[in-house]
Amino acid sequence: MTLYAGVARVDITPPLGTPVACWNARGALATGIHERMIAQALVLSDGTTTVAIVASDLVFVGRLLAESIRTEVTRLTGIPGDAVSVHASHNHSGPSLSRGQSIPTLRDIPSFARYADSLTDLLAGAVYGAFKNMQPVRIGATVGRAPGLTGNRVQRERAVDDSLTVVRIDKANGSPLAAVVSFQTHPISVGGVSYEWDAEYIAPLRETVAAGSPDTEVIFLQGCAGDLAPFDWYFGNWNSSRHSYEERDRLGRAIGEVALELLPTVDTSPDGSVRYGSIDLELTRRNPGYDLAELKARREELQKLPEPDWPEVWPTEVHTMTSAQQFPLQYQIGALTMYIDMLERQNETIPAQVQVIAAGDIAVVTNPFELFNHAGVRIKEGSPFGTTIAAAYANDYAGYLPESTDLDLVADVPLDEILDQDAYRWAYGITSSNVARGEVDRFVDESVGLLSRVKSAG
Repeated sequence: MTLYAGVARVDITPPLGTPVACWNARGALATGIHERMIAQALVLSDGTTTVAIVASDLVFVGRLLAESIRTEVTRLTGIPGDAVSVHASHNHSGPSLSRGQSIPTLRDIPSFARYADSLTDLLAGAVYGAFKNMQPVRIGATVGRAPGLTGNRVQRERAVDDSLTVVRIDKANGSPLAAVVSFQTHPISVGGVSYEWDAEYIAPLRETVAAGSPDTEVIFLQGCAGDLAPFDWYFGNWNSSRHSYEERDRLGRAIGEVALELLPTVDTSPDGSVRYGSIDLELTRRNPGYDLAELKARREELQKLPEPDWPEVWPTEVHTMTSAQQFPLQYQIGALTMYIDMLERQNETIPAQVQVIAAGDIAVVTNPFELFNHAGVRIKEGSPFGTTIAAAYANDYAGYLPESTDLDLVADVPLDEILDQDAYRWAYGITSSNVARGEVDRFVDESVGLLSRVKSAG
């Protein structure tokens, strides 16, 4: 089968004068644009089946936003909604925007309402542009490593998935059309030090690859980064390198250089059937084991305390790896609110869609979680495809999903100890998971099973 592909990009930079980035302990409004935030679409077709992958510089893509984009894509192009994946890079320098995510985390800030309303048309429009500009292509993929650029921020002694996947898409004449790059680490390097909108390390990553491979649309898909952070940034490390654009650029360029080295090693083929599939799971909600009345009483007590007088941007001594120890009150209230919600919704399951989009022997399998990296590795290792990208933060946001053995580390810990940020901030992502023990294993198994069914269909 001849493979066809098209790409397009749109500008999704939020307006100035709105609260900048997704960081607490600050009060700045955006005064500038470090670089434009974008969304990109890649449409693939074998002449019979057509799929679309939408990548964005957003922190989350909530379920309602994803559903509205899929509906509009179907109206514009006829591509079925289940054949459209919508991804966030998890950019913490983007706007605080949830749009119907499946668990309560960031709130939708009213000043972003009109901006948020525009995203459906913008992202669906990118798919339309890519759809209308498809042409015959060749495709191939390879996997390398980018050591030393990501570390385990929860359990720093554990090995991490430092693999980097590159999918190369060339025009029929051999000139470049697109490169999909997937890596996994939290986009948090700028932190709360800027007044400007930016795309985090993904921007210098894209620029580095594009500079070495002109006319290539560089599309980034975030991997399973739930417990991963740049460099030596683990919770409680007071000696982490500082938040800055310099550190951001160093990280993005280093990842981009690895991708650029891999690109010419990729063998491409003009043939490849396009397939897709999805499954909607209902996962059991975690019971944190605390008394609901006590949680509400503790929260009410803490909410009576005065908030600090936040600066507009962080001073140099504030860092996301130690901010909970520096400003425990907001983190404690947040934890109590989360546990209250878990208990009040104990009988409600957590919806989680697994989706597979494949072209030839290359597959993208999605999840809506901040999936811990070893679970992502298990999915990739179980895949029957030659190359598999395990892409998190896709089609919804359902919070953290650690391994079952990680949850055992915080089982039966008294509430006072969990709220003590000096004692248990290291376990963030475990303590903040909404999903019951054992469900991650079911999720991994269902993901591998769907990959196998989609592979067999080709």
